[in-house]
Amino acid sequence: MKPSLKTYNLKLETSEKTLSFWSFTLHASRSKIRGFTLVETLVAIAILSLAITGPLVIAEKGLSSSLYAQNEVTATYLAQDAIEYVRNVRDTNLLASPAAPWLEQFVAAGCMGGGTTHCQIDTTNTNFSSAITTCTNSSTNSALCGTPINFDSTNGWYSYAPPNPPTNTIIPTIFTRTVDVSYVPGTSNNEAIVTATVSWQTSIYTATQSVTVSEHIFNI
Repeated sequence: MKPSLKTYNLKLETSEKTLSFWSFTLHASRSKIRGFTLVETLVAIAILSLAITGPLVIAEKGLSSSLYAQNEVTATYLAQDAIEYVRNVRDTNLLASPAAPWLEQFVAAGCMGGGTTHCQIDTTNTNFSSAITTCTNSSTNSALCGTPINFDSTNGWYSYAPPNPPTNTIIPTIFTRTVDVSYVPGTSNNEAIVTATVSWQTSIYTATQSVTVSEHIFNI
């Protein structure tokens, strides 16, 4: 709508003469003010939702990846810890006087050779005979390989010591560990391959995740 113009003339007079005279113009316009329609509001909400959803999805993926990386690092250390324990058993046997068969504790435990029978090692136990036990994937065996490793917050290590409520200084973790020790064929039992597998499962990644570390050790 075209704005309308109004001009006002003002004159100030006294009884003797006119002192001043001026004029000014007022610009008046009538603007049409309108609100948002429902469609415009819905479109604005949709755009705002998309703008917020993107960063939230990225943040969620970042947190999930960070948690997975943390668990993977822990699992790798637990696997390497078991392999170092096997090396310690080998070294202790060979340095004994007289020297003992280099892997006799694993042979005695009956967990050499792999298959469905595996070794379960409590690496905090310095008594090799009791630290090395046999576990199996078979549900008919009482010593299942799915026994979780517990974390001792007082000493800062992982072991198979039972949880101790209500103090809860030893708590179950999401990690399970199996160790396979087997002789390498054609080496006259002077070379063995040690494989440690640590598995875990979380609510974020429903599939079982695992880390496997292998190493060859020798009867030297």
